[in-house]
Amino acid sequence: MTETEQVETTGLLAAWRWWLPPALLTLVLALLFIDPFAGDWDALDYTVLAIRGEPSSMILGRMLFIFANHAMWRVAHGLFGLPPEHAYLLFKYAVVIQSPLATIAWWQLARDLTGSVRAATVAALLLALSPFYIIYSGQAMTEIPSLLLLALALIIHLRGLRSRNTLMVLAGAALLGLGVNVREGVALYGPWLVFAPLACGWRFGRREIATTLSACLIFTLCAFGPFTLWWLMDIDNYRKSWHGWVELTRQESALHPIKLSNMGRLLHYFFIAAPLALVSFPVAAFKEWRERAFTPLLLLGIVGLIANLSLIIHYSVVLNGRYLLTGAPAMAPLAARYFMRAETRRWKSVRRSFMIVLLGLFFTATIFALCSWPAGSLYIKQRAMAKDYNAQLSLVPPDAVMISGSQTVAVNYWRGLGAGRWDVIGSGGTWPGEQLPQVIENYLRESRRVFLDADPRWWADTGWQLSETRRLVQIEPRFHFRRISDTIYEIRPPTDPTANDRPDLQRLLPVK
Repeated sequence: MTETEQVETTGLLAAWRWWLPPALLTLVLALLFIDPFAGDWDALDYTVLAIRGEPSSMILGRMLFIFANHAMWRVAHGLFGLPPEHAYLLFKYAVVIQSPLATIAWWQLARDLTGSVRAATVAALLLALSPFYIIYSGQAMTEIPSLLLLALALIIHLRGLRSRNTLMVLAGAALLGLGVNVREGVALYGPWLVFAPLACGWRFGRREIATTLSACLIFTLCAFGPFTLWWLMDIDNYRKSWHGWVELTRQESALHPIKLSNMGRLLHYFFIAAPLALVSFPVAAFKEWRERAFTPLLLLGIVGLIANLSLIIHYSVVLNGRYLLTGAPAMAPLAARYFMRAETRRWKSVRRSFMIVLLGLFFTATIFALCSWPAGSLYIKQRAMAKDYNAQLSLVPPDAVMISGSQTVAVNYWRGLGAGRWDVIGSGGTWPGEQLPQVIENYLRESRRVFLDADPRWWADTGWQLSETRRLVQIEPRFHFRRISDTIYEIRPPTDPTANDRPDLQRLLPVK
């Protein structure tokens, strides 16, 4: 019995020896590298929004993700009394649980596409060992849930196309659209709905065209319907918040323009997300086309490649390479099949070829881990300090105005949980730049108390945020300061004779 025949008669449960090791590896890595707090800065916003039951103002609101977490929170809070400050644990470990499930789902999709349990296992490992996949398997972020939903949608849709089951085709399209409400990058897989029928051998008659158009319509409704409804109802003044996000995006894109000088960095992120899949793609795609012409396997790889290439022209990828996890999993099955077939031709043994491919895969993953983890772990440790930043906030009045640099998000997080009513002079897109002294003076004229956290850890001495640090240093001669703790100072008008402490902000700048 050939391997293809075995795959055709073997169900998912019967093939557990193949998908269980990648799933267990995913779970172990997720727990080993789990974030010490909630995750990236966005995770803090998601946590607050999930507790409140409000969609995000970003793009389409990520409503399915946030409201699913809100439902979990209501149950956990009602049954077990889970306090708001520990809600992030619920959301984070929900992602941890989903990470091996997503690996299994992508294993199943790869097997459906390649007809090989070994190629499917290689594809699942390519995903499980991606640095971004490992890191975000332990964070309360949208990456893993969106990949799980995406894989399930593609499996259902593909099986519907192959069996000509209209209900499955439409169900897959609906699930794909719902995935956009977890993470908007899933929308980049929309072309799959148009071209997958051709790849599956459909010859477009009236019924086929009607089914394809219906699938696209259902996808569009499920993807954009929730946001449109919330926008039209303008619940909790949502339109104003959304327009605020648009303005913030405009400001941030001006700070981080896409230029030829940073295209190398963007491609570097793409390489980190899926090194073997990216390097092998041109040859793997050519071989697949030459041997089997236009197949669903080739189409999915092309869709994944185009998805990532379209993402690298967005300014946000300059700041964080995790966005390139969007298309990388779709390229893995094609790469896995290519590696297995190439090594099998060379060694004339499927088992030996499988072991050689695994050795190469783990060797590559180890090299990337050794090169990237030191810098990544430093960033994670700094970001995790937001977990205890409420201790710093307890030193200032609950209605204070805070200038906290990179911990601006922490101030917003603890305010969102109800610990205080602080305002912020924020870092990033909301940073007032040369208007900083005037903004401070306006608060002081309104009898608001303004506090500066001059901890060097929150103020960058390199990169694009260095301009914020330079601007902060320039305010020292214009105001008086009263020391509250080792790093926190209250900013006072120059006419206040009782505030004579000096924060020595010059120390925040890099040593020449």
